Amino acid sequence: MSTYKTIILYMLLLSVILSEHLEYIDFQVVLHDNPYPSDIFIHTMSVENHYMGIIDSTLNIKWYINSGYRGIDFKVNQDWLSYFDKQNQSWILLNTFMIETDTLEFFGGPLADYHDIQIFDTGGYILQSHDSSFVDMSNFVENGQWANIKFLLIQEFDHNHNLVFDWNPWDHLDIADYTNIDLTTNNITWMHGNSIEVDTDQNIILSNRVSSEIIKIGRNTGNVIWRLGGPKNDFLFEDDSLNGFSMQHDVRRIENGHLTLFDNGNLHDPQISRVCEYELDETSMIATLIWSFSHPDGHCGLAMGSAQRLPNQNTLINWGLVMGNPNNEFGAIITEVDYNKNIVLEIHYPHGHNNYKVRKDVWGFQTNLMPGDTNLDDVVDIMDIHYIIDYFTVDSVALDIFHLYRFDINRDGTINESDIDHLVELLLFSDL
Repeated sequence: MSTYKTIILYMLLLSVILSEHLEYIDFQVVLHDNPYPSDIFIHTMSVENHYMGIIDSTLNIKWYINSGYRGIDFKVNQDWLSYFDKQNQSWILLNTFMIETDTLEFFGGPLADYHDIQIFDTGGYILQSHDSSFVDMSNFVENGQWANIKFLLIQEFDHNHNLVFDWNPWDHLDIADYTNIDLTTNNITWMHGNSIEVDTDQNIILSNRVSSEIIKIGRNTGNVIWRLGGPKNDFLFEDDSLNGFSMQHDVRRIENGHLTLFDNGNLHDPQISRVCEYELDETSMIATLIWSFSHPDGHCGLAMGSAQRLPNQNTLINWGLVMGNPNNEFGAIITEVDYNKNIVLEIHYPHGHNNYKVRKDVWGFQTNLMPGDTNLDDVVDIMDIHYIIDYFTVDSVALDIFHLYRFDINRDGTINESDIDHLVELLLFSDL
């Protein structure tokens, strides 16, 4: 061992800094009554910290990192964990050894968008992006002017990252149809996509939140097959007292052929959020609401939010950015209900901790889950301290998922001397 390392270790062992070890967010389990037994994958955001976490079926945190700009839409995606890297505007794939194996990017200039990604069992994938351009809107509407138009792009790639499908709304939609938007201003958000789904017939189902519409797009031609909701709605809503959804998230075709979504309800009067399940008759063009759930406490999430139908027919709900909760006493609210609308799970995060999407799924790392085991020998000892010292004194510090989990001992989102302090604490004052 070098003299430099010996000095550092000697000083640390003589002057251990007994600072507080940062723990995962202290969420509150309000109800736990036999929910679907699976891990919960969640990414939380606050002013101070962002965390990627996996909570086990007993509601104990079993894996987490302070992820910084990483982690939106953290979920199991085929054989990988996928998450969005907001700094580089790309998607990262993580394998069962906690190693980042691929980076998925949009092609041709625009950067990838974080709202959703779909990966196929073939290794291909679909991404979306938002772009903008200046357009003379007098060509489309009376009193139109030159305006900056924000719109959505979709691209599909094969497993070798070759572009195989490229969709631009200017080729398939008429912006003049969007009478719900003020098309006479000089700054127009035409489209805001927040979920992409591949339908059972292999075409694409797109959620366009800004116009409360769902668009089915032909995967070969790019043409619009139908629109559910919005100013050009093709369907008749039946058994739905609200006559459709408002500014929705997380539109999914589920196993029984129905469509589920999280209805944020921004434009409902009064505002109310709910999960909806619609049966679609695509011949008669009728959308029948056959199941819905709104929280008995009236939670209204006007942004973000998700809904997942589970294998036992329970529904996992993330209520998004909940507005108006009493005294702002909590942040993210996670609820699971059975098909009879009985709540079987409820979790509250503290005020200021919000999340975009929550999923239950099955995942197993093929490596131990011991923070501090930096050399992967299944024990935390003094040799792991050598690895941390080498990492930030010799190598360039890469804040990838593997190193954030193994080396960021105090979970502050960086790897530095303080992590050595905390690892020494673990060695001296714990049972490791």
